[in-house]
Amino acid sequence: MKPLPLRVYAALAVLFTAIGIWIIVSPTAVGYQPKGAHWVTTTYNDVIVGALLALSSLGLLLVQITATIRARLRAADR
Repeated sequence: MKPLPLRVYAALAVLFTAIGIWIIVSPTAVGYQPKGAHWVTTTYNDVIVGALLALSSLGLLLVQITATIRARLRAADR
């Protein structure tokens, strides 16, 4: 099975990062977090899950780019 091109992985990582950022800001954008009040439980959940999603997506993108660059450099040395 042939791996997907790097641009597909990059597009998916950007998409999931954008989704993670939306999950982080959604409590205030949608309005279920009262302005100026202490955070409710759902807000904590959204911020933690959104941050984990965004950071893991960017981390996986960084790993994929690094692996691709290393493979291309190894192929160029041969």
